Amino acid sequence: MDLMASLRALRRQWILTAFLLLLTFAGALTLAACAQGNSTGDLAPAAQPAAAPAAPKGPMTPEQAKADCWMRYEEDKKIKNIDQRLALVEKCVDTTMRGQPVARPER
Repeated sequence: MDLMASLRALRRQWILTAFLLLLTFAGALTLAACAQGNSTGDLAPAAQPAAAPAAPKGPMTPEQAKADCWMRYEEDKKIKNIDQRLALVEKCVDTTMRGQPVARPER
């Protein structure tokens, strides 16, 4: 009977070892699958493609042109005087609206 008890203990130990090996292998596969897409190239910010001008939805309104031109000069730190900025925006609106069909603002 002593032999039978040691065989059962050996069998339990083998089953436990096989289970732990299988669990370790499954964990390694999971980590490998997660790390597959995380290389240093993937973590670097992607280069922003040059913004293509959006296709006009229709005739541009003067309000749209003013908003677009104001945003163009919004971040320019060289222009500190609001009057200078306003003059540049008005000039931009004039060049933007030149040749555009006049559209009424939507209400």
